[in-house]
Amino acid sequence: MLLGIFIYFVIMVSFIDTMFQLPILAPYVLSLGASSIMVGLVMGSYSLVNMLGNLGAGLIIDRYGRKIAIWGGMLAAGLAVAFYSAVVYPIQLLGLRIIHGLAGAILVPAVFTYLGDRTVKGSTGKAMGYSGAAVGLAALVGPMYAGIGKDVFGVRPVFLSIGLLLAATSILVKVFLPESHLPKDTAKGISFKEVEKLIKYPQLQMAYLAAFALTFSLGVVAYSLPITLELLGFTGRAVGMFFSVFSFVAILVFILPSNRISDYYNRFIPIGAGLIISAAAMVFLAVGNSHLNFAFGMGIYGLGFGLIFPAMNAIIIDQTEKYYRGTAFGVFYAVFSLGVFSGPLAAGVARQLGWQAFYEAAAVLMVMFALCLYLHRKAATYGWKNQ
Repeated sequence: MLLGIFIYFVIMVSFIDTMFQLPILAPYVLSLGASSIMVGLVMGSYSLVNMLGNLGAGLIIDRYGRKIAIWGGMLAAGLAVAFYSAVVYPIQLLGLRIIHGLAGAILVPAVFTYLGDRTVKGSTGKAMGYSGAAVGLAALVGPMYAGIGKDVFGVRPVFLSIGLLLAATSILVKVFLPESHLPKDTAKGISFKEVEKLIKYPQLQMAYLAAFALTFSLGVVAYSLPITLELLGFTGRAVGMFFSVFSFVAILVFILPSNRISDYYNRFIPIGAGLIISAAAMVFLAVGNSHLNFAFGMGIYGLGFGLIFPAMNAIIIDQTEKYYRGTAFGVFYAVFSLGVFSGPLAAGVARQLGWQAFYEAAAVLMVMFALCLYLHRKAATYGWKNQ
């Protein structure tokens, strides 16, 4: 019981280092004298490096074990964030962002691989739901802490405190977290057959597409919603409230019995429903013009997010064995990072061309739904495991 709680705490800390930066990083880069292009480069460098690092991280996780990848990645991430507080020039921050991105590329797949190793068969969706709640809590608490901390103490102490939190947690992991995958388990290594499976199996492809759709749409929302609300005359407090509605609804879906839908039926049902619901949420946000409209749209989006996240992570556990599960999660989170990187970029292009980015996100979500439906039917037709 205590170990389980600790694992979910580690997951929360693994995400809080990126979540808390949302309201403070861009203004901080500007305060260092950066140009607009440099601000974008610093902001996007984490996701780009993270995406590339994810592809190689799985080999480290499977070869050397989950524990060393978790505490090592968390310690490196913590030191990078702590040193954010000491930079003088934007180029120094860019270098730290690259280190931070590489550390996160190892940390996040490792912690989810660890959780997958310890998950009891038949309750994978439930376990992934609780992990989603931990991520949602980081998304809820992190920006709130950063905003208040900036006003009370200043931005540099906020970076330092989060960095120290990660470093301290990494020590706790090293001391108290038992290894879930011993080196002897990796003796035979991953074969070409397993690599081929990670790319070609319909169920895994469905998880990748769902991850991309989810983070692409989230990136569009993160870029477009604050701008849209500012143009409509909403306050900064209102912007934070709408994101809090999203996080709160998602956390409810993660912890309620709804987190077991994919365990009772199959993984596609919550993924398909979540993609459709999320697309509908994008339409609500596109036409919104009042507090009620935007709150409803973000609440609906939280529902869609809450349905998709546990099921798509559970697929990776269903379809892999321990000795190459880290590699699978590395590929999965590379696609995850690709969505984080491309969503805001696509939204920026849409805004430049005078298009509505929310409609763009809705279209991507529906295309991903159609592809996931095809893959689900393909898996059933050819007899692949259809959890």
